[in-house]
Amino acid sequence: MTAEEEEKYRILLIEDDPAISNVVELNLKLDNYDVFLASDGEEGLKMVDETDPDLIILDVMMPKIDGWQVLMQLKSEEKTRDIPVIMLTAIDDEQSKVIGLRGGADDYVPKPFSPLELAARVKVILDRVGRARRAPAQGARETPRLEQVPVQKGDAIKLIPMEDIYFIDTKHEYANLHTYNESYLTTYSLSELERMLDGKTFFRTHRSYIVNLKRVNQIVRLSRNALIVTLKDEKESRVPVSRRQTTALRELLRF
Repeated sequence: MTAEEEEKYRILLIEDDPAISNVVELNLKLDNYDVFLASDGEEGLKMVDETDPDLIILDVMMPKIDGWQVLMQLKSEEKTRDIPVIMLTAIDDEQSKVIGLRGGADDYVPKPFSPLELAARVKVILDRVGRARRAPAQGARETPRLEQVPVQKGDAIKLIPMEDIYFIDTKHEYANLHTYNESYLTTYSLSELERMLDGKTFFRTHRSYIVNLKRVNQIVRLSRNALIVTLKDEKESRVPVSRRQTTALRELLRF
């Protein structure tokens, strides 16, 4: 393999329309990229592991797993969250663009589109972030802070602002996020959210719970060593506090 071949960028196109895939693949290969194709979200997620792409072009409306769900999963995992993503979709409304970009997408291209324009956007993104992603890490990377969390409620994907969160607990391997009167499933683990949320506001009271300190109503002593906090949500939820976290929580809340 020559040095030139080793420098080729790998692009994964996740698109269920073969006509679009073929045109995009041809144009990107003419620009000397290695291109891999997946025909639905489920196959695309498998191919991310197999191909380790430098950039993903992701359709939204797909069978099995749609593009929003694929984006959420990519951004929830440490090994894939830094891969740049271009959303490719027939949905051309401002709300969808905002959800995609705030959910971690780097660009948003509505259909119908010019393959040459798409190739130009690919080049801009790879010139900006692709080489930095390939370069060896220089010391520990700072984990990005979340301002909004993408969540799922039924088939809908939405973004929840930080100030709307009262507490977070675990549901299987994923976290369950609670607002005043609703709960939502994320594809983040509790540990991932703990790293990405503002530590001055969100505090892990227990191995299974994180609370928003601004939403705490009171600390209740159940026994000599057992505490819970009650929250200001509609249900006045009660969240346990582990013994080792008790002192730190009291200091943070000045109780």
